[in-house]
Amino acid sequence: MTPLIHGRDIVVVGQQPWDTALGSNCKDIALEFSRHNRVLYVNSPLDRNTVLKHRHSPAVQARLRVQRGEASGLEAVAPNLWVLSPATVLESINWLPVGGLHTLANKLNNRRFARAIRAGMGQLNFQDFLLFNDNDIFRSFYLKELLKPEVSVYYSR
Repeated sequence: MTPLIHGRDIVVVGQQPWDTALGSNCKDIALEFSRHNRVLYVNSPLDRNTVLKHRHSPAVQARLRVQRGEASGLEAVAPNLWVLSPATVLESINWLPVGGLHTLANKLNNRRFARAIRAGMGQLNFQDFLLFNDNDIFRSFYLKELLKPEVSVYYSR
């Protein structure tokens, strides 16, 4: 039986980082996609509040090394599957009331996130890609417009 999606480039964004100890439906989906496609799984970028409050944690330190250019943010984790830890820090905006300032800050964050994703896609020469968003409503709200995927899927369970 021929897979429904075959030979494509797929970018996966979601709320669960690849290096989490917990099981993740999004990670399982990315692994399944990678059986017949090239997949770029994008970890959530750091936000400023996390950097300030948890800067000594090993996970935050690893991401900060990527941001400073001391480590690669792109890692091959399986055949046809790469994980990107974005070399950017987003502003912490969840405390802002919904409205003009929140929208403006979210657009800024999405532009930063999209720039980091494009850099990872460029390293892998991703073309005519599909964007699979696993319920990451705010950080990925404008990615469809900014990245211009051939197809965009928002997955909510």
